[in-house]
Amino acid sequence: MLTYKEAIKIRRSVRNYENKAIEPGLLLKVSELLKDPEIGPYGNKPRFVLVEKSDAKKNYKVKLGTYGFISNARYFIGGAIEKFEYSEVDYGYSLENIIIELTRLGLGTCWLGGSLNRKDYETLLKLKEDEIIPCITPVGYHAQSKRFLEKIKDKFSDPSQRKPPEELFFENTPVIPLEFNKKYKYNQVLELLRLAPSAMNKQPWRVIKIDNKYHFYIDRKKKESGKSIDLQKVDIGIALCHFKIGVKELSLNGKWHISDPGVGEWEYIISWIAE
Repeated sequence: MLTYKEAIKIRRSVRNYENKAIEPGLLLKVSELLKDPEIGPYGNKPRFVLVEKSDAKKNYKVKLGTYGFISNARYFIGGAIEKFEYSEVDYGYSLENIIIELTRLGLGTCWLGGSLNRKDYETLLKLKEDEIIPCITPVGYHAQSKRFLEKIKDKFSDPSQRKPPEELFFENTPVIPLEFNKKYKYNQVLELLRLAPSAMNKQPWRVIKIDNKYHFYIDRKKKESGKSIDLQKVDIGIALCHFKIGVKELSLNGKWHISDPGVGEWEYIISWIAE
C-alpha cells in the first residue's frame, strides 16, 4: 500500500468514474473509515455517510446529480459538522484524512463545495439545526479515459502548478521567505502542505515560522460575503491535514495551539508548536 506521503503526491481530483460497484471488501473499508473520522485541530469531529445514488433515490427520494462535471459516480461521501467559527477548518482537515486513506486504497475522489446542492444531503444526513454541510466527495474507480472538461479542470488541480515555497512560507515576518532546505524535516512537512488541493487552486494558506512555532493564516485576496460556507477555511483545513500527516510520517512531535503572534495582515487560524 502507498505511504501517506506517496498518496499526497499522486492524489488528483477525479471527475470521470467507472460506472461499476465498488468491490464489497473495499466498500466495507470505506464504511469503517467514516465511522471514526479524525478530530480537527479545534477539537471537533464531523460525521459522514456513504451514499449510493440508487439507494438515495429509492429510499430517500433524493436524486444525486453530477454537480456540473462529475461523470458516472455511483457513490458519494457527505458530511456535517456543528457550526462554529472554525467548523470548516475541522471539516476540511477530517475529510482530507479520509480522502488520503481512500487514495491509498486505490479509489478516486474530488472535493465538491461551490457547485454542491446541499439540500440533497440535508435529507440524507438528517441535518440538525446547528449543523452545516461544507463539502462532499464522490468516490469510486477512476475511468481510464478523460472527458474534455475533466482535462480543463485538471489544470486547476495539477500539483505542478502550485505556488513556490517562497510565496507561501515565511520566517518571523510576512515579507521574509523561509530558507527552504528540503533536508530539514519540517521543510519536508511544509512541502506536503504545499501540495494540498484548494478551490480553484488559489492556495490561500500562508505559514510564518517564529522560533519553534509555525503560525497558519489565510491570505484572502477578496472578502466573500453572503455565503454560508467559508471554502477558504475548508482549504486551510485540508492544508493542516497535510501538515499533520507529514509530522506523523517523519516521527516529529508537537501540538496545535492558539498563539497569534500579531504579525502581518493575514487572517490568523492556528499554530503548531514543534517539540
